[in-house]
Amino acid sequence: MTDMWKCSEPYNTVYLEQRETELHVAPCCVATPELYDYNATLFNQPYLQQVRAEFDNNRIPNACAYCVKNEQNGLTSRRQSSGQDEHVYQLKNLEIHVGNYCNLKCVICSNKWSSSWRKDAAALGYKTFNNFKFNPSELVKDLDTDTVEWLHFNGGEPLFTDIHQDVLNGISNPEICTVYYNTNGTIRVNDSMFELWSKFKLVKLIFSIDDVGERFNYQRTNADWAQVESNMFWYRDVAPSNMMFGINRTISKLNVDHLSDLDEWFVNCFSTNKEGDQNDYTSQAASGTCAMDANETQFQTYIDNLNKLRTN
Repeated sequence: MTDMWKCSEPYNTVYLEQRETELHVAPCCVATPELYDYNATLFNQPYLQQVRAEFDNNRIPNACAYCVKNEQNGLTSRRQSSGQDEHVYQLKNLEIHVGNYCNLKCVICSNKWSSSWRKDAAALGYKTFNNFKFNPSELVKDLDTDTVEWLHFNGGEPLFTDIHQDVLNGISNPEICTVYYNTNGTIRVNDSMFELWSKFKLVKLIFSIDDVGERFNYQRTNADWAQVESNMFWYRDVAPSNMMFGINRTISKLNVDHLSDLDEWFVNCFSTNKEGDQNDYTSQAASGTCAMDANETQFQTYIDNLNKLRTN
């Protein structure tokens, strides 16, 4: 297996994950992160060098467990979709988890990734987190670089704060850079944001959509399907011509029996941008209590407790 199991991400990419008290780093946004070392440069973090060394020695790093799991479940992994590039040994792709500020409290999520989850997490007896966000000024010498060709924001909800704008303004050569967002689709930006985006080679808004209608409303708590659908159409119709879109679906016990409904909606309603270019459509496996292979009793207990709490 290891003879064919290769990935270019550790040689081209750096992922920064902001946590409550500390910054972490990984070779991509789905890999296991470790503590950021401020004594080393962004691309030459000791952890990243360790992952590269394991690949060089024909071993699958423990950091890559999530891609292994997706491939075992028959899903296209991050490694398969974007990890087959040439090894350039420099910061080509930069990914930033901007913090846990978010206006939704999705069933598959937690307070670690969403500030809106805090009250429910406390009521359920789960670990809670203070609100936290990434500070671009701490890494300004690394972020202001002329080699970044791909910039990815996730969260939290990256459009919920101005952090992404601060990072974008630090990119030296926006005309060569593609910007990629994972967004929940609830927020419409203003004209000044469109003006900033228009400076970049390409901007992709990838909407986190797991289902349609009332099932979507339940799974993405605090969101309304009709409004999110309207927002997606609005972006498609008014955005600059350098923007494209897509859907990234998280497959869990909550939606696994209804996947064809979203498939059909995408084909009929959102398969291209206004220029006729094909939009993205990807899926990934949920982790934790709602994962497809999670313990059924634990899952049902979680859902029962959550329903009781949110009904009251």
